[in-house]
Amino acid sequence: MKQSYLEKVEKLEQLRALENGFKIKMIEAKSSLIGIDTQEDYEEALKKYE
Repeated sequence: MKQSYLEKVEKLEQLRALENGFKIKMIEAKSSLIGIDTQEDYEEALKKYE
């Protein structure tokens, strides 16, 4: 599927699926998760899980 205009504007890849007729399900997680968006985030995650 090609990247849609709305996906590009909003920077949300989930919109590609939605605009192409797919459904997205979500679940609530009881565990705490961390996001890794930068090199610094990655390094902090490595320290946490060593």
